[in-house]
Amino acid sequence: LSRMPDNTAMKQQNLPVHQLHFSATVVISIFFGTGVLCLCMGVILRLSAKSAKRIEINYTKICANCAQLPENAFNFDKECTCSIPFYLPEKMEVSEIEK
Repeated sequence: LSRMPDNTAMKQQNLPVHQLHFSATVVISIFFGTGVLCLCMGVILRLSAKSAKRIEINYTKICANCAQLPENAFNFDKECTCSIPFYLPEKMEVSEIEK
């Protein structure tokens, strides 16, 4: 008898629970609100990616000896430096985030 827990709601784990009951209008409005938010974020990301500038430099033939160097097991500790001169046709500005 001394080992029995007290007869309280906390000790007997009979506490009342709160259950949410959403109506159809609340669920549909949350659904469409989330969709509009995701659509706005997608448009913003698409516009920022479209404004990004990039340059492609093919270095396959220029640095071919560096690519063949690790094929031989005896060259595992040798370093290879490949330098490619290039120029930018227009000025690329650094954004505030990248500084």
